[in-house]
Amino acid sequence: MASTLADLNNFDLIAVNGVEATTFLQGQLSCNLSALSTQHTLLGTYCDLKGRVISDMRVLMYGEDIFLLCQSGMGIALRKTLDKYIVFSKAKTAVKTDQFERYGLFGAEAASTVIDLFGAAPQSAAEALVVGEAIVYRLPDAQARFEVLVAKDNEALIERIQSLDVTDDLEEWDLADIRQGIVHIHPDIQASYTPQLLNYDLTGHIDFKKGCYTGQEIVARMHYRGTAKKRLYRASIEGFNVNLGSSVLHQGESVGEIISVALVDTGHFEMLLILPCELVDKKATFELRNGNLESGEKQSTATALTLLTLPILENL
Repeated sequence: MASTLADLNNFDLIAVNGVEATTFLQGQLSCNLSALSTQHTLLGTYCDLKGRVISDMRVLMYGEDIFLLCQSGMGIALRKTLDKYIVFSKAKTAVKTDQFERYGLFGAEAASTVIDLFGAAPQSAAEALVVGEAIVYRLPDAQARFEVLVAKDNEALIERIQSLDVTDDLEEWDLADIRQGIVHIHPDIQASYTPQLLNYDLTGHIDFKKGCYTGQEIVARMHYRGTAKKRLYRASIEGFNVNLGSSVLHQGESVGEIISVALVDTGHFEMLLILPCELVDKKATFELRNGNLESGEKQSTATALTLLTLPILENL
């Protein structure tokens, strides 16, 4: 595979603009806005007062706007929450989703494709390049992987991109995310997890040295009080039709939950799932099973999981 272009138009885009936009967001988001520039993007979260993640996001600088890029379905909730507090600041929010398109580039020649399109390519994770009405930024991965956000007014660039055979099959893209431990909040899991459970405290979503932000007290307390009880891990399974509702078992008891899953090849899946750290450290055996016995649904045979490495956990 030389390079592949994926259609990633499953996003929401909120713009925050105004002389106090940076100051306002600094008090709302978990990332440090002082590190944001047109050359450097940020990962961040917006948490509720209980320290649970309302939305994760990538934060980008685009002209006079600060963009908050999140999963489709999260923009309305995020903007509604921000607008509760922005009335006290010289800033305003706007939805820009319909004004942009988003693509992903991956494969051995992805960097060359980016250079062909933009004249240069970001060299490290989170590095960005703004060219005209487009932003390209690099994702963390052993092999170069990029995302492109391009204004719909930039018809010439969109035409060039679409001439490269864009695919809407996101299985490979989702698998690459899983192998890097990347998980995004969507409406079904909004305000369900703390950053620590999703490893956001390890992936750069949380800046523990910045000042206060919504939910900061709870998030910081969990970080500094000691070892996490549960975390996000990567696993694979073969010969089992896994889905997000599959039960994660240890010795017949439910001990975890699947957050995302992608197909590797026929009958072979990889996933990110939350598991107890103590059991993982003890190299316990985990199984998946479909069907709910309590509801009378027929249960499948339990099938063993294989835990796999995850780069962000290797130094713990």
